[in-house]
Order: sequence, then structure tokens, then C-alpha cells
Amino acid sequence: MNTATATAATEVLQQARVREAEAIYEGCFSHAAVATLRVFNKHFASRSLTRNELRLFLSSMAAFNRHTIGGIAILAGRLSDEILPHLPRIGHEIGAYVLDAAVDEYGLRESITHVELGRNFAEYLGISADEVEARQNACSAAIELGDALFAWYREMPAAFALGVHTASEVTSVKEFISWHDIFLKFPQYRFSRDLPEFEYMRAHYVHEPDHINGARICITKYLDVLPAQGELLREGAQAYLDLYQKMFHELDTLIFK
Repeated sequence: MNTATATAATEVLQQARVREAEAIYEGCFSHAAVATLRVFNKHFASRSLTRNELRLFLSSMAAFNRHTIGGIAILAGRLSDEILPHLPRIGHEIGAYVLDAAVDEYGLRESITHVELGRNFAEYLGISADEVEARQNACSAAIELGDALFAWYREMPAAFALGVHTASEVTSVKEFISWHDIFLKFPQYRFSRDLPEFEYMRAHYVHEPDHINGARICITKYLDVLPAQGELLREGAQAYLDLYQKMFHELDTLIFK
């Protein structure tokens, strides 16, 4: 095979991997979980929540996200370890796209972690940290998803975990773009854009578009190095989205039905 033919063949393979990465990424948006979240957000925007409803919502978000911050940081290292034998000089750059999301979650671009921002946000709404962190105040599907995420990020193959992470970033964008405006909409919540306690919504509103773009680039570069891992990526995204849909269906039923 001459050099030109070999180069052309390589380009065809790379294009196929890019298409697979795009299909996985776009498949997250077309999953029924996104439609379920959209229905929830429509109801969420229709009226303000009572204190008990806010406690259920905020406690469920805490239960499902409890292990995510640490999981994202762990995944970044796992990806680097997996890629470095294949790309010893630049392997870290793939894990860096995931680590960038952890930097925001740990509050290194702000002053405190997003967990602390969330706690301040809830306390401003009259829900104490103890109430938010009490698992019995969360819906059962949120607890199930949160417990699954602990193992998915740490124990499942890195490709599966990367699929989980990609789906999580897709849904986070859909969450916070809507929730940012909803919590400003109702005077009962007493928020304004510049209020310090609103930083939880404001920070996600600002950073999530970058996170989703980073996830998209990450899976493309990852599959370029390890193309056989595409199916595990899909499985991880699917597993996350299935439980995520269950969670928001349950929340929608408990709060609005």
C-alpha cells in the first residue's frame, strides 16, 4: 500500500470514528429522558413550589449528585491511565476535558464548591442543609441513580463511565438553562441574578455549555484512540439516561400530578 492510499484509509477510519462519536452524543439528546425532563420543566415553570415540594426537589438533586463531583475527577485520571500507553506524550489531554468539568464542580474557578453553592441556594429558600442531605426526603429514583453513579464512575470500565459522563453533561445543560430562568420568574423565590445565593444557578448556567462541548470533543478523541470502545460508551450513556428518565418521571408525578 502506497503512502497516499494509507493516508486516505486512515482518514476514512477517522471520519467513521467522528461519526460514531457524534451519533453517541446526538443520541443523548434524542433519548426519551430529555423529553421527560422537558415535561417536568414545563410544569416547573407553571407555578412556584411549596416548601415541601422544594425540599423534595432539592433533596433529590442532592441524592443523585452526591458522588458525581468525586466521580468526575476519578474518571479524568482513569481516562489518562487508559490512553497514556497509546499516546504517551499527549494522552493526558483527553482526560483533561473531563477534569475541566471537575475544576468547576470543586469551585476552583469560583470560591467554593458547587455542593456548597447548592447548600446556600437551598438555605435561602428555607430548606436546611440537613433536610437537603437527608435521603428520606429524596425520591427513590434519585437515590437509585445516585448510588449507581458511585459505581459507574469508579468501578465500571472507563469507556462506560465516559458515556455516563457525556449523558450527564447533556442533561445538565437542559436542566440549568431552564431552572436559572424559572427561579428568577417567581417572586416567591426572592432571587435576583446578582444575589450571592443565586450563584448555584448562575455558575451552572455559565459553565455547562463549555462542559457539554468538552464532553463532545473528549469522546471523539477517545474513540480515535480506542475505537472498539464505542459500544461501552453507548451502554454507559443509555444506563444513565434510563435512570434519569425514571427520576424525573417520579418527580413530575409526585410534585405536579
